[in-house]
Amino acid sequence: MNWFSSIGILRYSEHYLVVDVDPGIVELARSLVPKAWYLNRQKYAPHISVVRHENPVVLKNWGKHEGREVEFKYSTYVYNDEVYYWLQVLSPTLNNIRIEFGLSKFSERSRPPDGHDCFHITIGNTKKV
Repeated sequence: MNWFSSIGILRYSEHYLVVDVDPGIVELARSLVPKAWYLNRQKYAPHISVVRHENPVVLKNWGKHEGREVEFKYSTYVYNDEVYYWLQVLSPTLNNIRIEFGLSKFSERSRPPDGHDCFHITIGNTKKV
């Protein structure tokens, strides 16, 4: 499997911490999926979910990294299940940020749908619209 490096920007909201990623990564991955026109685009801009609907233990660090550039590696292999298509993502920096909040390196909400110990970028889904 091939891995590429990229940089994204950390963004906070009330219940989320995400990394905004280059939309070109998603567009390239979508082009590699046979019959990609059957994939619905995601509701949100391309991102990596770092903290999603979790309660950080160390709240004083919430917002600390707003706007910070972070490096990550993403796979070129497109994974899928019955509904979602995604790329695996690795980032020691994101793991460390989760630990700063008193969270584990990964959670059910930050892992890909198949449960691997990594982050992910969703590239599409097959939900009925």
